[in-house]
Amino acid sequence: MSWAVEVTPFFERSGEDQDDGLGESYAAGFRNADGSAADIRVVLPAEIVEQAVLAKAQLSVALNPDGTFTLHADGLSHDTLDAATQDLLSGQSLGSLLDQCLKADSVAMQDDPAADLTALRMQLANGMALVDRALAGLVRK
Repeated sequence: MSWAVEVTPFFERSGEDQDDGLGESYAAGFRNADGSAADIRVVLPAEIVEQAVLAKAQLSVALNPDGTFTLHADGLSHDTLDAATQDLLSGQSLGSLLDQCLKADSVAMQDDPAADLTALRMQLANGMALVDRALAGLVRK
């Protein structure tokens, strides 16, 4: 004898405050149509899941001409990437990152802040020269 049962798949992250004893973990399985737990559930440590996903993702960050950033990830769907970066890069720009990184308490935590700031200054000066060259190229066209 057989019968049909309506279930919906789920995949969720559990924190250390959960009773499963696994700490940070992911659980995948099925729930009954009414939302109650079905008997099918697999729990994996977060480290295993995240390494498997990120190993295939090939993440890279691009700086846009307006000073904002875009995250690219080969190996992830566009919807997944959008969901992951919606809040992450919202409002982030080169200026906002510089503001955060150059706060006195952040700078003071470095082993050799003078050398680090000198290196940053050189990179920014080279970046300004590249921006000037790109602007000059626009004027000539």
